[in-house]
Amino acid sequence: MESTVSQMCSGRRKRFLLLSLIIVLVGISPARLPAQQTIRIGSLGLSGPLLPLWIAQDKGLFAKQGLASELITFQGGTQTIQALLAGGIGFSASSTDTGANAKLRGADTVGVAEWVNTLPYMFITTKEIDKPEKLRTKKIAISRFGGAAHYAVRMVLQKMGIDPEKDAQILQVGDESLRLTALRQGVVDATVLTPPANLTARNLGFRILTSLQEAGVKYSFDAVFVSREYAGKNREAVIRFLKGFVDGIATMKRNRAESIATLKKWTRLNDQNALDETYSIFVEMVPAKPYGSEEGWRNLMEVLSASNPKAKQLAYAEAFDYSYLREVDKSGFIDALYK
Repeated sequence: MESTVSQMCSGRRKRFLLLSLIIVLVGISPARLPAQQTIRIGSLGLSGPLLPLWIAQDKGLFAKQGLASELITFQGGTQTIQALLAGGIGFSASSTDTGANAKLRGADTVGVAEWVNTLPYMFITTKEIDKPEKLRTKKIAISRFGGAAHYAVRMVLQKMGIDPEKDAQILQVGDESLRLTALRQGVVDATVLTPPANLTARNLGFRILTSLQEAGVKYSFDAVFVSREYAGKNREAVIRFLKGFVDGIATMKRNRAESIATLKKWTRLNDQNALDETYSIFVEMVPAKPYGSEEGWRNLMEVLSASNPKAKQLAYAEAFDYSYLREVDKSGFIDALYK
């Protein structure tokens, strides 16, 4: 009997110790691995600049930060922002002008990152125009007066020392396909195109005189927006999202082949030359640390003020809050991705 009781007590002690060990281990795990939180990310269209976001999603870089993420593609910027304000998504990766226009209408949006901070245009000319001086008096095609292409042409001409009002003829032609057609037909001498349309132009024998990035043009083009209410209630989620996102940027810069495969999957583009060209352009254009600049913001506001004069009154500090990104940056997280 005494032996049986002793065995029972010994068994209980073992079970107690095992249970205590499990409790300790379970208690430690959450400290080592971030707790899972579900987020929904809205993105605008299926264009090359979104590559870091696609990589972060496909490679599990948001999951690595404890986020169960869903990426939703919208076909319009207004729809993306409406979904953000309605709470259908927590993050909007779209053109900066979309978020700025919403802000001008009174929406409680705020930018937390800007990953394309120039206009992704290439300045395309006929073969005969091999230096900026030869653009004087030439006809240059844009989409419409007051639009981004118009502003891009004005900015690059000014950088080249050419007065866009006096020294060139700027013509409204339409979208990129119409502008390229006008160039082919000899109706105009130059235009601006985005990837991969610039590759088509080059293959047709036209010259890429410069890019707006090479010309030093700053412009607030693509940004990540949240609502201030969401950010206030979910600061940790915003921090984790940004960690996943900057990891996507770093992965894009380190792994060309895998990144091009991701680009092909999302854009459904089968032209390898176009894929290579698009990757090469945006891997250089997207900064490791996605901060914007006041100069880029002012240039965007200049464009928006053509249709809404109040745009010039919208301050950069009111539209962006980089405290989240700075927290990630100051921790050394971004620098460590490149070591």
